[in-house]
Amino acid sequence: MTLPIVSERLRLRRFTEGDVHDLLECVSHPSVAGATPEIEASETGVKEYIEAQSALAPFEADKCFDLALERREDGKVIGLVTLVRRKHRKGEMGWALGVNHRGKGYAMEAASALMTYGFEVLDLHRIEARTNSGNAASWRLMERLGMVQEAHLRDAVSRDGRWLDSLIYGTLARERKTKHERE
Repeated sequence: MTLPIVSERLRLRRFTEGDVHDLLECVSHPSVAGATPEIEASETGVKEYIEAQSALAPFEADKCFDLALERREDGKVIGLVTLVRRKHRKGEMGWALGVNHRGKGYAMEAASALMTYGFEVLDLHRIEARTNSGNAASWRLMERLGMVQEAHLRDAVSRDGRWLDSLIYGTLARERKTKHERE
């Protein structure tokens, strides 16, 4: 499997020890910390996370394999994208972007590149993503990616003492191919 995955402005690659400062900057914000509970927002926690990610084979079945979202212009890590391979050629993806880098199309570019990789290189049949109903930026991104809302689970997630609905979006390889042919 070929890594990194390169798009116009981004490089999606494995994390390295040199990413500790940039990643800590991202996960220290509450909105990112809530989306990445596996990363403790401390230098030690980020180092442990990077070590654990380094031990994984790329896109190993049922393992949460994360890629650093690196800006090509300056090498700064501004977030991460995730793809978990499941049985039956299914994948689950997600993303977390540092607050200072939002609204610039980076999440769309990274998620689209990873989705294309999942379908074309990993030969996935289906990719899905989840978010809570309060994360409008995330579910809007899923819709811009061509994903369709397939489930709306009421009061499925408890966050900060309140219940939120969970939204599940998905797309199939043939739908993605048709979308790209139209563009």
